[in-house]
Amino acid sequence: MLIMKKKRVLKIISRYYRRLDKKSRQMPPAYAPEVIHRFRTNYKKLKAFLHMIHVSGMPRKLKDFYQHLGLLRDLQLQEQYIKPDAFRLPIYSKILHRQVEQSKQELARYLSKKMLAKARKKTMAKVKSNFSHKTYQKYLQSKTMAMQHMLQARSFSDNDLHAIRKSLKELSNNQQLNNSAIQDKLGEFQDARNALHLLRKYWPADLSNKEAGLLKYKEQVLLRQKKRMKAQLAQEIKTIS
Repeated sequence: MLIMKKKRVLKIISRYYRRLDKKSRQMPPAYAPEVIHRFRTNYKKLKAFLHMIHVSGMPRKLKDFYQHLGLLRDLQLQEQYIKPDAFRLPIYSKILHRQVEQSKQELARYLSKKMLAKARKKTMAKVKSNFSHKTYQKYLQSKTMAMQHMLQARSFSDNDLHAIRKSLKELSNNQQLNNSAIQDKLGEFQDARNALHLLRKYWPADLSNKEAGLLKYKEQVLLRQKKRMKAQLAQEIKTIS
């Protein structure tokens, strides 16, 4: 029994690429966080659909663009995080702003090379046949077994929680699972991880004692927040395993 003809599969893929193209055109020059979010959401939905129908891999240039977009998103969130204290963090703020502008320039180079049109062509060429019920069952069984294995762990590393989040999001994007509060909490935990990473990555060596002290304080706040969130998530995950 066939779920979708090849023609229908191609139509769905084309729809996702049209959405990506629309959002990509809305990005420059501001790269507004909401537009970035919409693009990344549609990328994840396309990736989840392709995974479900056993079409392997996103085109490399599109994947690279998505990752650069994720970095810009994280940098923008970091700017918002330090905004109340930006006047007391002049050097760190300047470094962050410079990284944001460099990230925008890199993204503009991708868009200037008609990256999406090329990616769409490559993806469409990978669709060889109809999407069968057998293929769907194989996908669902594989994802269910992998999720059960992850949830049965006695403890969870930061990367474990990120993997669980990605799996839940994929099932949600393929309408096999309703979006839940725990997915939102896992997302917030990942944001805290990213904030801590960026704080350390762009921590300048030559700082005044006041600026260094404030960055150290913010680092400790993030560490406590991350630890608390991780403990809460571990308890909640055990209730659904």
